[in-house]
Amino acid sequence: MFISNLAIRRPVFTVMVVLAFGVLGVMSCVNLGVDLYPDVNFPVVMVSTFYPGAGPEEVEQLVSKPIEEACSSLNGIDEVRSFSRDSISTVVLQFKLKTDIKDASTQVREKVAAIRSKLPRDIKDPVIARMDPQAIPIMTYAVASKRGPAETRRLTEDVIKPQIEAVDGVASVTITGGLEREVHIYVDRSKLDALGLSLAQIAGQLGADSFDMPGGRITDGASELNVRTLGRFRSVEELSNVVVASLANGSQVRLSDVARVEDGYKEVRTRPLLDGEQAVTFEVQKGSGANTVSVANAIYQRLDETRQVLPKDVEISSVLDMSTFIRRNYNDVKESIIFGGLMAILVIFAFMLDWRSTIISAVSLPISIVTTFFAMWVMGFNFNMMSMMGLSLAIGLLIDDAVVVRENIFRRMEMGEDRVTAAQRGTEQIGLAVMATTFTIVAVFIPVAFTGGVVGMFFRQFGLTIAAAVMVSLFTSFTLDPMLSARVFKPIKPGHLERQRHHRVFGPFVRAYDALDAYYREVLAWALTHKWTVVGSAVAVLCASLALTGLMGSDFMNNGDRGEFKLSVEAPAGTSFQEMERIARDVEVAVRKNPHVKRIYTVVAPSEESNKARMNVYITPKNERPKEPLAVVEDQVRVELRKLPSLRFDITDPNPMDNGGMDKPIYIQVQGENYETLQAYARQVLQVVKSTPGTMDVDMSFRPGKPETSIHVDRARAADLGVSVGTVAQTVRLALEGEVIAKYRQGDRDWDVRLQLAPEDRRSPSTLSALSVPATGRRLNGPMAGPRLARLDELGSLENTTGPATIERYQRQRQILVTGVLSGRSLGEVVDDIKNGLDKIEKPAGYRATFGGQAKNMAETFQNMLIALLIAVLFIYFVLASQFESFVHPLTIMTALPLAIVGALLALFLTGNSISMIAMIGVILLMGLVTKNSILLVDLTNELRDKGLSIKDALLEAGPTRLRPILMTSAAMVLGMMPSALSRGDGSEMRSPMALAVIGGVITSTFLTLIVVPVVYTWMDKLTLRGRRSPETADVLADKLKDMDGQPAPLDVPEIPVASASVPALRRDA
Repeated sequence: MFISNLAIRRPVFTVMVVLAFGVLGVMSCVNLGVDLYPDVNFPVVMVSTFYPGAGPEEVEQLVSKPIEEACSSLNGIDEVRSFSRDSISTVVLQFKLKTDIKDASTQVREKVAAIRSKLPRDIKDPVIARMDPQAIPIMTYAVASKRGPAETRRLTEDVIKPQIEAVDGVASVTITGGLEREVHIYVDRSKLDALGLSLAQIAGQLGADSFDMPGGRITDGASELNVRTLGRFRSVEELSNVVVASLANGSQVRLSDVARVEDGYKEVRTRPLLDGEQAVTFEVQKGSGANTVSVANAIYQRLDETRQVLPKDVEISSVLDMSTFIRRNYNDVKESIIFGGLMAILVIFAFMLDWRSTIISAVSLPISIVTTFFAMWVMGFNFNMMSMMGLSLAIGLLIDDAVVVRENIFRRMEMGEDRVTAAQRGTEQIGLAVMATTFTIVAVFIPVAFTGGVVGMFFRQFGLTIAAAVMVSLFTSFTLDPMLSARVFKPIKPGHLERQRHHRVFGPFVRAYDALDAYYREVLAWALTHKWTVVGSAVAVLCASLALTGLMGSDFMNNGDRGEFKLSVEAPAGTSFQEMERIARDVEVAVRKNPHVKRIYTVVAPSEESNKARMNVYITPKNERPKEPLAVVEDQVRVELRKLPSLRFDITDPNPMDNGGMDKPIYIQVQGENYETLQAYARQVLQVVKSTPGTMDVDMSFRPGKPETSIHVDRARAADLGVSVGTVAQTVRLALEGEVIAKYRQGDRDWDVRLQLAPEDRRSPSTLSALSVPATGRRLNGPMAGPRLARLDELGSLENTTGPATIERYQRQRQILVTGVLSGRSLGEVVDDIKNGLDKIEKPAGYRATFGGQAKNMAETFQNMLIALLIAVLFIYFVLASQFESFVHPLTIMTALPLAIVGALLALFLTGNSISMIAMIGVILLMGLVTKNSILLVDLTNELRDKGLSIKDALLEAGPTRLRPILMTSAAMVLGMMPSALSRGDGSEMRSPMALAVIGGVITSTFLTLIVVPVVYTWMDKLTLRGRRSPETADVLADKLKDMDGQPAPLDVPEIPVASASVPALRRDA
């Protein structure tokens, strides 16, 4: 083989090449970032529109639906969702993967602009934004001091925030909590009415008088002066004395005549709590493409510097730090790689009992790993859960090629060849077989790496990392191993094996292997004379293992135990903010009854939804509670929460595929047009899910709206008075919510000035009736009149109602979601039972209930995995057919594929794992691994058949000869993956099922392959040209294959009959 011969002839060149790759690998390792998941691009564009005063149904019909219809025809559109709430429309457009997000947002902007004239005139211009899932919060900190909430908030905004935002990789810093300064103008309605003024007049006058404007320049000879008009208010007194109107009698109305001005704080509509105490928190969001660990390290350093300039009493404490979990996961995988590598090296020594061979084979392991880092850098990867999982599972593979090559060289040296000849001929003899085994693994992962959907994007780095690693391993086994065997270590002296048999330490191992070798010969001989019994038994075992799938169930993906969970709490609609804060504190008390709870971070009224609270509950690490996994702790918390009255709650785990709530195991989309019919059908679906064993926290998305007062404007009367509906809505909003109409400057800071009715004028819905709206038309009972004020009760009526809080649409149809989580059963079992239950209820015409979330992802993933598996098997056949120049014998080798499934399913079943996406990846990996043993066996058998041996004699010689490398590589794979299978560290839930499937499959396929594949070979060989010719005797062919110098051919023909040998024939001294 050219490359190995070159390496042997030029050892310095070989070492330099290997060192060059090593240096590149080390440099790449330093530059490779560490993150949780691969960078996955979800092209999503969101269109947000504000329609003041409109209810959810108006927003849906007048805003959301037209935008949906306009954007649904865009190229590459995949899903269209919309959420219509009070005054707000949100349309979420998800494009197909790999769509250019910039082009997509441009198309959306053009479509919305084209229909702008068809939308209501009163709406604010739609805001179009690209959603970046990579720009996620990675750290949350709490700031505490004795200076009060206002000063603590100011220090966070003025000192801490600018420092953190200056860190490279930080996209934004969001502050929550504390008090923000704001100047309030509380207007007295009765005084306003007495003077015939309206809120809009006051707001307009103050807005016109409260801004600074550049006035130009004055040039005087050689000098130039800028002119600036200063209009912003500099003090509360100045604001109070501003003239807001002039009456007909010439008198002026100052702001203090109709309102009181207070220097206060913004109304608190959301509040963070840390362990029950009010807090000021800031959330750090990383930029797209930024590395989480690198950004976190820079933030640590910047915070240390910032603490030096803050007052001594200000404390900054960590609430959430994603980099901590990433580091723990990274370290756990690193330990698994190191420990697995050491175990694989011990296997080599245990079988070969030669420290030289052990070192030669072991050197390829670190070289392969380090060089793989360079390949990862070239492909733009980083250290994340997927790529590290690939490395941890590949650790048993990286040494395989080197073991096979070195074992063949070592065997030839035992037969008496000098080390250079043994290195050359041994590598050349085994070279094509080793290439075939490596290429089958690569062929397996090419389909996995390019599987469609989100799962394919996640596993691309996993598959390509393993493929790169085994290709690097192949290169080192063809260069470094033969060179070291030929140039560095001493040749084996005659009688080496016999001396080992009588060695005080190694002797028992050698004799045990001899006994195993002899026993295997007897078993193989028996199998070749009882073919139907062997094959029938293998088929029976396979069928029995497949029957286990009915007992195992199926799941999408294990969430893992990060030592935290999310808790969402919801009180009845209409609950005030103050009452919700009290409820949240009660919930915290209930949660804290669990001894494992360490910290609770709560946000009361997230997104200003006053009846909700969101909590992050942090518990002790899982290694401190081995008998109480996360699910048990969550169930204990549920028991306590159910004791609280009138409370809805939802407990979820952080999920690798988190997608805005769509990651729930049970996620049913109930769709239809008529909302009353849709509600009734959704309630039926809800009852089906609740009655299904294995479900809990079942709920539906429909909520009655908050009790509200609806203002029904009589358009005819309003038009007669010259009042538009928009003016009514804006006046009501100005009176109740208020509006920032000016800026108040103090020093170098600007503060908002908010105008609204005084608190006593907005405590009761009845006060709305007397609210005055400016009118420009004629009176109802008289001729044309001048400007006047119209009371709200003159323009229409007020009605106390409730309605849906949010109207959700999916693919241009209304929908209500029914969601839930699992308890004690697999997702596949629960989904099947729910489907059976749904078939029994009456479904209204035109309505449907479909599964989304994890159930949909699982179905799509399993389908994609099945396709990837079939393509992988096809590629394996292509590789093997090319290697053996045969259409038949690849089928012999591939007999090992179904045999591997036996062990994979059995291992998963015995360890209590279900069939998940991760386990299926393990099965696909097996398809590439288990062919290695068959290739080694069939390759040598074919060589012996070409030498003239009969089928039986060739198999009886090839099997025992290849027994040692087969057992070595299999044991190296099993022990190399054992740390990943047994790991209980962070992220182990992702690695363990895959490793278990591989270990089980390798074990069963190894033992079954050694028996079943030879039997199948005898049948398949009859279909080949070789099988139809009369084999010549070994002696005749040996004469024909004499070398030019009269020496025997490189591959010695073993003695015949071999069945009588008591020790391996090819291990005898030459």
